[in-house]
Amino acid sequence: MLESKAIKAKLEKHWQQFKFHQAYLNNESLFPYQIKLPRQSDKHLLHHFAQVQQWIVDLERTYEKFSGITLLKQEISYSKMGRQRMPVALEFSDLEALVKYLGHWQAWQKFAKAVSQILTALPELQEWIQQNPAQIDNYLGAWDKLLAVCHFFKVTPKPNCYIRELAIPGVDSKFIEKHKGILKILLDQLLPAEAIVFEQTKLSEHGFEKRFGLKYDQPLVRFRLLDPGLYAELGGLSDLSLPIEQFAQLDLLLDRVFITENKINGLAFPEVKNAIVIFGLGYGVKSLKQVQWLNDCRIHYWGDIDTHGFAILSQLRGYFPKVESMLMEQQTLINCKYLWGEESNNKACPSQSLPHLTEDEQTLYQQLKTAYWQPKLRLEQERVPFSLLQEKLAFL
Repeated sequence: MLESKAIKAKLEKHWQQFKFHQAYLNNESLFPYQIKLPRQSDKHLLHHFAQVQQWIVDLERTYEKFSGITLLKQEISYSKMGRQRMPVALEFSDLEALVKYLGHWQAWQKFAKAVSQILTALPELQEWIQQNPAQIDNYLGAWDKLLAVCHFFKVTPKPNCYIRELAIPGVDSKFIEKHKGILKILLDQLLPAEAIVFEQTKLSEHGFEKRFGLKYDQPLVRFRLLDPGLYAELGGLSDLSLPIEQFAQLDLLLDRVFITENKINGLAFPEVKNAIVIFGLGYGVKSLKQVQWLNDCRIHYWGDIDTHGFAILSQLRGYFPKVESMLMEQQTLINCKYLWGEESNNKACPSQSLPHLTEDEQTLYQQLKTAYWQPKLRLEQERVPFSLLQEKLAFL
């Protein structure tokens, strides 16, 4: 027997799955809507007649309180129990009756209002609406502001300003920051292709701003001029931090670029003619891939001899295939055995192999991974004697 609680639970499940929302959005006629009740067998009726009668009474009492809900009955002939008038279905005359029965009438009114509001403001979203009732429901109460943001971007695509500068009445920057996910979905539907940078697919690392032509807090590149003869090119300055876009616009006569992770190594790096040293980026070296003039320089990377050092080297070489590693070979490791340390627990790079290492580098990486010398071996670059750096530079 399907009791009233089970009936309501079944309908609630359909509600949570947005079955009725979907039908409403697509103008599908579901009503009158029926929930079929299982037929009672002759044997069950014979042995549990009182229980079945109570079930019928409970159903009648439950649904007589609701307008638009009918307990449908039918004469059924049983071999032992004769003709019995039994419940066969529960029928809801319309959507309002069903929604009120489930207790979602206020929520439904908000949903229907939001749908009307969206279609009135942006009728081109009709197809998206029909396929995304859950998204509409998730942001009830926010659609006024969401639509205002969408309208602004339609009128002013790629605004080239910070989110904080957007002049949208009633909408503050914190709202946009909080709703980047749904705004990305909506703007993808609304904006012309030329107003979207499709390569920017993620929201992290200012992906929303990059995708829709907004300014953002760019990573800074810190570097030193290693040739005093270049100081005049930058107004006598030698140690600078620039946003990556400005760094990409530098026009210096450089032969070499050194990249090292440790700040002190960068600050103490010896003079080298027509060269700079970049330091402190870590995995942020990926920001350098947009710096086209680096392709015209010899690039030397000096990182820790540990799994992460080689992972960063491989990453950098993925952008600039001719990158040369420096002081990251087995001989340096052996020469500095008395300076060995350990990578932090559970911090080793998980990759079993790295795609952009040379054969010798790959061998050393595998030796680190397999504890060839000792577990979690690490030689930090700041532990390498400065004399080894000077010797290396002398032979470049």
